[in-house]
Amino acid sequence: MRKVPALLLCGIIAFSMLQTGSAKADSKKIVGSPKLAVLVDGRKVKFQGGDPVSENGRVQVPLRGIGEALGAKVAFSGKSVSYQKAGKSIELTLGSREAAVDGKIVTMDAEAKAVKGRTYVPLRFVSENLGEAVSWDQVGNWVWIGNQKVPDITEVTKLQKIESYKNYFHGAEDMLVAIDKKFTDVRVVSHETMPTYFKEITFLNMWMVTDSENYGVRVRYKGPKKLVMYFLSGNGDIRSRTGHIIEQSDGTKIAQFRIKSPGDNVIYQDKNWKNYSIKNIDYFFFPPYLEDDSIHLISNPFK
Repeated sequence: MRKVPALLLCGIIAFSMLQTGSAKADSKKIVGSPKLAVLVDGRKVKFQGGDPVSENGRVQVPLRGIGEALGAKVAFSGKSVSYQKAGKSIELTLGSREAAVDGKIVTMDAEAKAVKGRTYVPLRFVSENLGEAVSWDQVGNWVWIGNQKVPDITEVTKLQKIESYKNYFHGAEDMLVAIDKKFTDVRVVSHETMPTYFKEITFLNMWMVTDSENYGVRVRYKGPKKLVMYFLSGNGDIRSRTGHIIEQSDGTKIAQFRIKSPGDNVIYQDKNWKNYSIKNIDYFFFPPYLEDDSIHLISNPFK
């Protein structure tokens, strides 16, 4: 497939932008939302054996996972669950709304319960009674516990040499240069790594959306008013997309990127553009800033 130089791409991506933000597309109902997640001090919690669930506006999580994430000592015997941390204690009983907090009986607004054979506990109750602040992120479908400081990319990724990834930029090596700086290293961000902070952009989350005919990726972020993302495939196929920006009331932005576009027929001379899908993409790429220590790739979590 013919490569298009990065500078030329910036001048012709307007065509694909028209496809993404067309009135026809905007008139259709878009379905898809971010996955429910729990973050402790800005880090996403990976629960073993089960994901968080929401029932009647109450988030429930696996009993041991949340205790360990909060640094509490967890004990479980029969139908009883206990947590101890920094002089605070909680005792719960499966199927009951009564709990003992520091020895005093209180009533919870949701009971500990069995979900698919595993014991789940009410997230807010456990977290707050262990001394942690809890807040609900409506836009992101996240629960923030503790501080909300997003970690820098250097804190959550390892620096790797670019050699193993050069095939993705075959014929477009100028994309590895910012002004007169040529990057020789790469950092790979996974979906589990998010949220993370780059030099000028805070990437919060990614998820898939569809209007029943077309599919797209939404990226929630803080940063510039315009966001350009490149789709990278292992055969050196690079495709540029400009995000259709949706401003959010909390100050974040959501950029919507269409997966397949008729513009690829013109820009990349791809006669088979209708068969292009999310599974063709290995990484998402955002051009580096001069101050960065590496280029940044986001591995595709939707393959």
